[in-house]
Amino acid sequence: MNYSDLRRIGRENLAGNWGLSIGVALVAALLGGLVAGGGFSFEADIDLEQLRDLPDFVWPLVKAWLSFAGILSLVQFILGGVVQLGYCTFLLNQHDRRELDFHDLFSQFHRFGQGFAQAFLRTLYSVLWGLLFIIPGIIKSISYSMAPFIMADNPDMSAKEAITASRELMDGHKGDSFVLGLTFIGWELLSVLTLGIGTLWLNPYMNATYAAFYRQILRERKYAIED
Repeated sequence: MNYSDLRRIGRENLAGNWGLSIGVALVAALLGGLVAGGGFSFEADIDLEQLRDLPDFVWPLVKAWLSFAGILSLVQFILGGVVQLGYCTFLLNQHDRRELDFHDLFSQFHRFGQGFAQAFLRTLYSVLWGLLFIIPGIIKSISYSMAPFIMADNPDMSAKEAITASRELMDGHKGDSFVLGLTFIGWELLSVLTLGIGTLWLNPYMNATYAAFYRQILRERKYAIED
């Protein structure tokens, strides 16, 4: 598998659509709906001893921040799965050169239950495997990673069916997916150096590339079955 070609296809699909793609990826990240790349997390290790030393006027700001972080985490937990289906719809439309619309991100809300189920079950299965050993958990997480693309491609497919289909589709391609992610390490380091600003461009780039990856392994699978 040529990872440079996949990244090139991702860039080509973004050409002329960078502004819209950045906006869609940003909202998807806020709502927990990215397929690849980093979202927004406000989790932090809080030292209670240090908090006690804060001036009284700072406490309202700390409480407001913690409340916002808690609400956002809850929103991401509830909406992340269905937003992910919408984002995959946007990414596949982008890859297939169909007309793009910001509202693609919210186009799957009629499948809210299935969207929530696929995200919840993928996380649950990965965590359960991870309880055995860390490596099996990572492998299973990669194995289930194409489920939202498959559901976006197949409107009548259930969450469990999509997870099973993803596991079958990724058979022989889990290493490819892992290495593809590693090829973005340089960009991720650059994003860190820009205090996270670079993720505005990195997230749509990574997700467009993974859409190309999904389409490629789907074609390979189809040809293998036909042969």
